[in-house]
Amino acid sequence: MDLGLDKIKFNQNRLTKQRLAILNYLKNTKKHPSADKVYLTLKSQIPNLSLATVYRNLKYLQKIGLIEDIGVNQKTVRFDGDNSRHFHFICDQCGKIDDIFDLNLLNLALMKTKYPLINKVNLNIYGLCLKCGAPQLVYETNNRAGITG
Repeated sequence: MDLGLDKIKFNQNRLTKQRLAILNYLKNTKKHPSADKVYLTLKSQIPNLSLATVYRNLKYLQKIGLIEDIGVNQKTVRFDGDNSRHFHFICDQCGKIDDIFDLNLLNLALMKTKYPLINKVNLNIYGLCLKCGAPQLVYETNNRAGITG
C-alpha cells in the first residue's frame, strides 16, 4: 500500500517514527478514528507519544493531502486515511461512519459543466444507521399499516 511517503519528503519534513506510525495506522483502518483513538491505539507501541504530537501530525498529514478529516459534528473530528473517491454516511445517534463508494450519488460530470474547475468534492450524509433507525422504521411501517400497540 502506498502511504504517500514521497509527499512527506517532497515537503521537506522528516519522516519521524511517530508520523509514520500515525499514517500507517490511518491507512490500514476502516474505522475513521478520532485523534484520541489514534493516540490510545499507538501509545503502547510508542511510549513517548503525546496527544499533542498526534494532533500536530494529523494536521500536517491533512495539510499535505495524505488524510482527510471528517467533521462528524461541531465537537468531533475523525480521520480517514483512504484517499480514494468516496463519501461518508454518519449516524446522528451512534456516530458510526460508513464509506460510500457509489459515486452515482453525485453526477460530477454534470457539475463540471457548470463549475469546470472542481478539484475536490467532500460529501457527508447524515441520518440514522440501520441499527439506530430500526425502531423508528418499525414504528413508521406499523403506523402506515394502521397497526397500534
